Amino acid sequence: MKRNATIYYTSDVHGFLFPTSYGDKEEKAMGLLNCVSNFKKDGNTLVFDGGDTLQGSPMASYIMAKGGEVLESEPIALVYNEAGYDCVVPGNHDFNFGYERLSHYYNALHGACLGANVEDLEGELKLSNSKIFTLENGLRLGVTGIVTDYVNVWEQPEHLKNIKITDAFMAAKKELSLLKDQCDVTICIYHGGYECDLETGEVLSTSGENVGYRILKELDYDILLTAHQHMPVSGREICGTHTLQVMANAIQFARIEITVSEGKVTVESTICPAGDYHEEEPYKTLLPLEGEVQKWLDVSIGRLKEPVLEMSKLDMAMYGSGIADLFNQIQLFYSGADISCVGLGNTPMSLPEHITMRDLVRVYPFSNTLVVLSVDEAALKKALERCAEYFTLKDGAIEISDVFLNPKVEHYNYDYFAGITYEVDVTMPVGSRVTSILYQGEPLNGRSLSLCMSDYRGSGTGGYEVYKTCSVIKRIGTDVPELALDYLKKHPVVELQKNGSIIIRR
Repeated sequence: MKRNATIYYTSDVHGFLFPTSYGDKEEKAMGLLNCVSNFKKDGNTLVFDGGDTLQGSPMASYIMAKGGEVLESEPIALVYNEAGYDCVVPGNHDFNFGYERLSHYYNALHGACLGANVEDLEGELKLSNSKIFTLENGLRLGVTGIVTDYVNVWEQPEHLKNIKITDAFMAAKKELSLLKDQCDVTICIYHGGYECDLETGEVLSTSGENVGYRILKELDYDILLTAHQHMPVSGREICGTHTLQVMANAIQFARIEITVSEGKVTVESTICPAGDYHEEEPYKTLLPLEGEVQKWLDVSIGRLKEPVLEMSKLDMAMYGSGIADLFNQIQLFYSGADISCVGLGNTPMSLPEHITMRDLVRVYPFSNTLVVLSVDEAALKKALERCAEYFTLKDGAIEISDVFLNPKVEHYNYDYFAGITYEVDVTMPVGSRVTSILYQGEPLNGRSLSLCMSDYRGSGTGGYEVYKTCSVIKRIGTDVPELALDYLKKHPVVELQKNGSIIIRR
């Protein structure tokens, strides 16, 4: 007997419920409301989400900033419930606001919350390891969810004090052994990505942040749905498992068609654009909230002496960025550190003379806090060598290295430093490129400096493992956007300071 099932899948929605315009060029995220209007549910259809829901959009920022009744109403959960999501998996950013926030959100959801490698030490999260869905036609789908265990590296300890994140691969392996004999189809939803090139199998990262390829190679799930890397991966069979990934911010979703006949599972999938249509509800119900978000985004919060014009990512890295200068100024002001570094997002950026909340959310959408480390000359050089890896030479011209482009675009792992001037020779091999480091115009000569950075970078993430060896001088618990608001309030007109530079030789 042949039986069929349909799955709709989203991931990394980041709170983009509405088709939201923001930024100098009116960039658009289509919105989850547009995605879910494409879902056609019946007794043989399931809807899944791969996590990173609570952080990353203007609306998500507004919900956390306003709190109170807005937060209590859980507008994001409302959309997931109206759309009939059957299960969700936590993403790493869903832990950014702590246990209470995650618990409140999960308990507002009607669907199952699956996190096989997330141990709830308080027992208040509506969380389970896996679930078997029996469809109208009798087909049994065993589904588990896991999140990259790099949450332990990135997240603030106080946000995980009631949660234990265990090894993602081992959790996936354990759940498969439990599900396999009970189900017709086994599915792993993994908030993580691929550490190898899917075409060649070439290892691209050994950090352990992503283990999707290992799951494909060593386990035999019928379907592996990935997330986290924000890149479109069309459905394909690898080692007998069908796998895919969709882009972030509700730009697209996946439709997966499953056929089971005489014990054989056949899977086909399509990556679909969100489109420009949405149902009347819950759009109409949430429209007043969206209106309040837009008003909030247009509130003036400060002024620059001169606007920051948009530059390409390569030009920003080579010649400096006014936006990086601004955030380094903010970090140095509140930390009192000798030097500072900041990573920026993947898209080119600009800032007008008169800054609104919309501008701040656009250029710094993260909820990072700050840490100050003591770095000696050797540690600082290792960190700068990682920055120098951003560049490569091709026919004598400097380009961005594939190391920062594949398998995931990671411009945000290039750091802009303030307080030092350093020279890089791109003709030299990586690891031997930094030829000079000057602080206040003088060589370090073995001196240690205090270095302020985001807690994300301070964890050693992004190729900066050397920071794990450095002692912590202090932590600043207020998140960077809040510090930026306070800084702009204290400085009616901000003059950006070019505090140090990178000099590139070739």
